[in-house]
Amino acid sequence: MDEIAEAIDTLDNLITALSMPMPDSLHVRALRESLPNVRDTIKSGYLAAGGENVWAN
Repeated sequence: MDEIAEAIDTLDNLITALSMPMPDSLHVRALRESLPNVRDTIKSGYLAAGGENVWAN
């Protein structure tokens, strides 16, 4: 569950950063760099909590 809490904190930070006056390109770049890690962290936390790996091929 710590992994999921970490991902939530990261998402909160990203949401807060979107209100900062910066060029859109910087916001998009930050999201592109951060969101894959957030996704992976949430998947890992879900699996660690006993969830089924619905993403396996």
